[in-house]
Amino acid sequence: MKHLESLWNETKQKFDRLEKSLIDCYIAFLREVARVYLKQGRRVFFRENRVVHWGEGNFGQLLIEGKEDVDEVFGDYISEIRFEPKLTEKLVSGHIEIKQENLNDIKYESSSGDFGSYR
Repeated sequence: MKHLESLWNETKQKFDRLEKSLIDCYIAFLREVARVYLKQGRRVFFRENRVVHWGEGNFGQLLIEGKEDVDEVFGDYISEIRFEPKLTEKLVSGHIEIKQENLNDIKYESSSGDFGSYR
């Protein structure tokens, strides 16, 4: 049985490294999307997922001022990104406004704390 415990520990370490890599990649993507729209003079807001693991509930929500359809812009539906032609107080409630200087506020931290902080 010691072999199985050791096997699990090794597997978990590999998985944690892979998961961190996935998270870093996806957060970098969301930051770049925000950067592109900020350069166009659009307003961008982000609400981090702090409720469930990203595999169950995504990384959060990037809310961008605009009329575009997500699947037309990216060629696929991306549940973390939403365009709205008019950003009201109600829509942005719970989000933080993203500017060039706070792009690092687009982040994901594991709600369980098992995977550490991925910024």
